[in-house]
Amino acid sequence: MKARVCAVLLVFGLIAALSGCAGSKIYLMEVQYIAEKKAAPTATMVGICPFEDVREDTDKDLVGVRHHGKKYVDLFKLEGVSLSEAVTQAVRDHFTDNGSKVTDCKGWDGSPEGLDRLPRDLDTVIGGKIDSFMIEAKSGVSITTVSYTIKMRVLIGKIEERKVVIRTVESMPRDKTVGFDPEWIKGKLNSIVTEALQKLLAESLV
Repeated sequence: MKARVCAVLLVFGLIAALSGCAGSKIYLMEVQYIAEKKAAPTATMVGICPFEDVREDTDKDLVGVRHHGKKYVDLFKLEGVSLSEAVTQAVRDHFTDNGSKVTDCKGWDGSPEGLDRLPRDLDTVIGGKIDSFMIEAKSGVSITTVSYTIKMRVLIGKIEERKVVIRTVESMPRDKTVGFDPEWIKGKLNSIVTEALQKLLAESLV
């Protein structure tokens, strides 16, 4: 009987060991703006141009990696949309959350002269570039250390003033958590994205 119990425990032990060393995994992530209490609607019309993903030497679906064990690397990838689409939607959500009307706006070259070719019902036009966007996690026996690197530029075009304002934000926070929880990492990431966009777009309608 004892031999049988030992054999069963040995099998479960081997399964657990093999599961822990099964190799790399892909974790699907969502990049979203965390909405706050919505402001009262206004008559302000904002045109949102697609944010351009200009990261170099990067798989455009990739937003992070996790190192664990001696040689294993897991990947964080976006689910269903590109990073450009996700950040552009987050910008739309920011302005909607603040009461503005939003519409798609393509074809702006980022120059003051280019504002003349945009629809006259717009008050402001927003475009931008994503220079860096990466999660780097390292899991030890009990602690996972996570570094986030986000750098974005925004171009704010004032239609009536025929003026363009350029702003840049860079955020590189680090955090630790017990164990490894992709949902926790996603929540932290979206908090950082929300804060970065709030800094970039603060007073953009003034």
